[in-house]
Amino acid sequence: GQEYSNDVRHRMGLSLRMTANVASSVRDAIAEYGTTILVLEWPTTTSPRRHGLTDLTRQLLSDGTTDLLFVRSSPRAQNKVIAPRSILASIRGGPGARAVAYTAAAVADVFGSVLTLLHLQTDSQHPDRSRREWNSFEEIVDELGRPATIVTVRRRDTVARGILEEAAGHDLVMMGSRLDPSKPNMLIGRDLDRMLRHLDSPVVMLRIRSAARPEAARVSAANGHPG
Repeated sequence: GQEYSNDVRHRMGLSLRMTANVASSVRDAIAEYGTTILVLEWPTTTSPRRHGLTDLTRQLLSDGTTDLLFVRSSPRAQNKVIAPRSILASIRGGPGARAVAYTAAAVADVFGSVLTLLHLQTDSQHPDRSRREWNSFEEIVDELGRPATIVTVRRRDTVARGILEEAAGHDLVMMGSRLDPSKPNMLIGRDLDRMLRHLDSPVVMLRIRSAARPEAARVSAANGHPG
C-alpha cells in the first residue's frame, strides 16, 4: 500500500471470486472494471503456481485486451516488498520501448528511485537496426524530460549478458517482453530466460497489448480501419 497526502484520496478495491476457470474470471474482471493494465506473477520455472500461471498467461496473451506487467520477486527474498531505491530499465527501441521507459519513470517517481535507462547493442545486429533503435532510444529519453535520469549505452555480445552485468547494484530491473509474431506466447528468449536465473534482483516485464494482435490487424487499425 502507499500513503498519500490528505488532499488526495486513493482507494484500493478488493474483489473475491470463486471460479472453476481462472482465466475466464480474470477476463470478466478486466471488462467489468475497464482495466488497462494487469499485474501478474511471472510464471518462472521456480514458481509453485507455475502451471496455472502459464495457462493463464497464454490465454491473456492471446486476448490482447490489456497491458500485462509480470513481476518476479527476488529469488533470495521472495516475500520481501519491492520498494526500489534504484531502477534499471532496459530500452532497445522496439514497439514496447516507450511503454517500458514511461512505466519505469512512473515507478521511480512513486518511490523516489534513481532511474537508469540502459540501451544495449550487440555485434550480431545489423547496423541499420542498431541505428534505428538508437534513434528511437534518443527520442524516448528526450520525451521523458527527466534531468535526473541516468542514461547508459553499452555494446555487449548478447543482450542477456549486458543486462546481467549492468543489473548489479540496482533494486529492480524493468524490461519489455519478446515481440515475435511467429511465437506470440513466448515472453522472452532462451538467453534472457537463463540470465534471469542468475539475477538476484526483482524483475518487472511489460507486455504491451498491441503485441498480441495479428500484424494485419495492427496495420488495419493504423490505417483507420477496425481490426
